[in-house]
Amino acid sequence: MNVAVATAVGWFREILFWAFIIRIVISWISQLQRTFIATIIVMFTEPFISPIRRLISKSPLGGGMFDFSLMISWFLWLFLIIPFLHNLALTQLPT
Repeated sequence: MNVAVATAVGWFREILFWAFIIRIVISWISQLQRTFIATIIVMFTEPFISPIRRLISKSPLGGGMFDFSLMISWFLWLFLIIPFLHNLALTQLPT
């Protein structure tokens, strides 16, 4: 059971990784921002980015010309939170 959960978390990490990559590319090319795929990618990634964006806007560093919320979300989700969940799923909890 735990291996199945860990595998699902691993697949989710891969999907989220590529969704972030596509969102970055879409943000660079203005013609892509109005496509159906861009809408789907933004709808999928926004729940991971918007809490970070809100925290940055409330901080003294917020409100600047550059939006670092995507980069910070990328780091937090792909390198901290999801690997933690993956390792948690692989560990056997005492019964």
